Formats: sequence, C-alpha cells, structure tokens
Amino acid sequence: MRLKSNSKKAVSCPAGAAHQKEERQAKNKVELPEWDFDDEFDGGDETCGRVIVNLHLYTRDQEPGLRILVISHDPGAPIELPAWCRMTKNELTISTHPYYLITLKPHLVRR
Repeated sequence: MRLKSNSKKAVSCPAGAAHQKEERQAKNKVELPEWDFDDEFDGGDETCGRVIVNLHLYTRDQEPGLRILVISHDPGAPIELPAWCRMTKNELTISTHPYYLITLKPHLVRR
C-alpha cells in the first residue's frame, strides 16, 4: 500500500532568494551609532577569526589612542572582540553588536 503525501515542496526562485537575502540584511542592519571615532573597519560577513586577523594587520602600525569603529556581524564577535582587546591591550570603549568602538593602546598615549 502506498501513501500519498499532501506536502508541497517549495520551488526555488532566484528572484525569491535575492529578496530573502535583502530581507535578512535589512533585519540585521542596525543604525550606525553616534560615537566619536577616527576610522572605521568593516569586517563584513567574515567570521570573527578572520575579522580579528585582518583587524590586527590593519591596526599594528596605527598610532596609540586612535579610535576605530569595528563592524562585525559574526555572532561570536561579542565574545571574541573583547577578548582580543584584552590580549592586545587595546580598549573596548563601547559596544553594541555589530558595532565595537576600540581605542588602540590608550596606555601608550603621550600627554
């Protein structure tokens, strides 16, 4: 005996997939915070590990005290970016995922 299924399979449509992607991006988009910063580093959709590597390469020759707005949509960023700041002696000044304001080596700023 064979049972009939009443379920209907969803038909994939490239235009529909693009629309869904736009909806997800709009949902994930948070208004840029009104923080005072000197530079911006956008990690895009990269994993946090890749963002941290690229951020390190970007900041290694920057002056102490520089305030950088880091943007990372990776779900691990709220844990990994503060840990990176502690290990590198940078300051996580303020954060609201996906935005992180980092002050580079504030202890080395000459006054």
